[in-house]
Amino acid sequence: MSAKSSKGKTGQSRGLVGKLVWVAAVVVILGGAVALAIDVAQPERPPPPELEAVEAFPDMGNLHLGAGQAAPEYNSDPPTSGPHSATPAPCGIYRQPVPDVNFLHSMEHGAIVVQYDPDLPQDQIEELEDIGRSVGGEIIVAPRPGNPAAVALTSWTNLLLLDEVDGDVIAGFEREFGNRSPEPAAQCIFQVDEGA
Repeated sequence: MSAKSSKGKTGQSRGLVGKLVWVAAVVVILGGAVALAIDVAQPERPPPPELEAVEAFPDMGNLHLGAGQAAPEYNSDPPTSGPHSATPAPCGIYRQPVPDVNFLHSMEHGAIVVQYDPDLPQDQIEELEDIGRSVGGEIIVAPRPGNPAAVALTSWTNLLLLDEVDGDVIAGFEREFGNRSPEPAAQCIFQVDEGA
């Protein structure tokens, strides 16, 4: 075989590879454009019916409070955003109240917080704890003296008050609002279970 015919085959191979690369790039670009068009064409879905009562509050920022610095007056009760402690509360199940400034930092990391009136019947408290365990991950379940309702669900800038424990609503709230926060990549690890 001559050197000339060997070079010809190599040149043909390179030409074929180059064409295949261009075809693959065009397919990827067109596929992305079609996917984007489909996504944009989708109407914004309304929230599930059980979440229609969710209140959205203006974002008060996510600054860390200095040592000894008092928390501001928040624009919601429980708070849904605003200056907070530099120390987040680990996610999990608590039997003691979690200070607002600590759970706010956890919400900044994507956690949802389920707080309940400490006077709830014990079986409902245990139901909330079981719901928290089933969600696992980025959730805090804790009593809150002075809670404005039997149960308050919070995420960054969102609040839903419930008159009773409702596992379906809590699961829907977690799906809709969990990990939607200023720092969603910072995880809140489930590491506390005072109810176990």
